[in-house]
Amino acid sequence: MKILIIKAFAAQGSLETEILGSYVKHIHASRPEASVQVCRPTSGEELPDPAQYDLLIVTGGAFDLFTTEPAPWVQSILELVRTLENGRPGGTKLLGICWGQQVVQLALGGRLGALSEGPRVGVQDIPLLKPQGTDFFGRDVLLLHKFHRRKIASLSDGFVPLAADYEILMSKSRQILTFQSHPEMSAEISQHLLDADTGFYTETASPNPAITMRGIDHAHDGEHVWARILEWASVP
Repeated sequence: MKILIIKAFAAQGSLETEILGSYVKHIHASRPEASVQVCRPTSGEELPDPAQYDLLIVTGGAFDLFTTEPAPWVQSILELVRTLENGRPGGTKLLGICWGQQVVQLALGGRLGALSEGPRVGVQDIPLLKPQGTDFFGRDVLLLHKFHRRKIASLSDGFVPLAADYEILMSKSRQILTFQSHPEMSAEISQHLLDADTGFYTETASPNPAITMRGIDHAHDGEHVWARILEWASVP
């Protein structure tokens, strides 16, 4: 299996190494033979031909997708998403994480919104929808790290929600799977992101009685989710 991680976040140095290393660790836990490469469009690298890969992963990031003039590298990802969704069945699959989910929806006609309570950071209980979500993941609820302030407000016609509140989405073609959460994240990464934040995420959020949030140190289901992701990615 050949996998390309498309780095959409700005962090460099040790934090970049830590985040990318977590992706690679989870991939190799299920597919130790997988070849994993990284493309950094935020640094000017051009996206390669997606047909070279079995799976593309668009990471989390902080570029403002509400702007009417996306940066050229963001535009290239938008075009990539459209190309993959319109491609042949059984071709390259796409996984979107947090910002990656949002850019997929923006590319294909969905609409974004802002969380009314402010930043959502920690481990959240994510109820799965029956039967599509529970059948796919083999459980009723997932506990996953969250680190975002924006959300999907309306869904592209080509997608089916696997979890409540558009938290996890699957394209009807089954070529694209996206998460608003961060199955790759750890308590250490979350804390390091908070330490590096300039105020966008460290602002105190208002209580939201509709969700269950836990601290960043709480146990989560990242390993289970990654095993399922790699299983999905392996099926033509």
